[in-house]
Amino acid sequence: MRAQTARTNRLRSRIAPSTPGKRSAPSQRLTSRNHTRRPRTESAMLSDQQILDLARRAATGEREALGKLAGALRPLICRWALVMTGDPNDAEDVAQHVLMRMMESMETFDGRSRVTTWAYRITRNASLDHQRRTKRDRLLAEKAEWLARAEPPQLDDPLDDIEMKRTMRLIRTLLGELPMRQREVFDLVDLQGLDPKEAAELLEMNPNTVRVHLLRARRRMRREMLAQGFAYGNKEE
Repeated sequence: MRAQTARTNRLRSRIAPSTPGKRSAPSQRLTSRNHTRRPRTESAMLSDQQILDLARRAATGEREALGKLAGALRPLICRWALVMTGDPNDAEDVAQHVLMRMMESMETFDGRSRVTTWAYRITRNASLDHQRRTKRDRLLAEKAEWLARAEPPQLDDPLDDIEMKRTMRLIRTLLGELPMRQREVFDLVDLQGLDPKEAAELLEMNPNTVRVHLLRARRRMRREMLAQGFAYGNKEE
């Protein structure tokens, strides 16, 4: 809970301007001790080498390794697909397709990149193909109900809890209004905790280009929050 609260406060400090003359409450200040860089998913329980070993065993047709690899990658693939499609049902379809494609083509994986990098590229291509087939614009701003359901945990202080929930709801809604590249970069870096170089590897982009998209995303988020009257640390409900 502390790590998630710290991550929320870090996001708030990046995209919401501080109010002159006001200091954040102690619960809002972020320290390096309680900051967690990476999201907690099943794949985070396995090292890159363990995932690579599973992939190599799966490539030989070992069914147990195939099952373990699919179980480790599924949470990440579902999350990526959800960010890219904006619809939980579409994301589930894409995730199933990606997992099947990976299992069927495991012998083609050469190990020159991380398994998660390979999985991300397949997921992104599958998501784009899915959007083209449906011939609909899948902006997260239009289909963001899934974001509203992902509420942060309860805090000891009810006022802090209300403030954090309100901030995260606004951040998640505004996320859906960003262009696709900015949305991907913002999600990978500021929400999932990757650094720009790791995001660049997943997106097959130059790290400097990723930083430009991240800067533009943060500026737009900050501008939209100001336009809605959001003030850091002293906005009343």
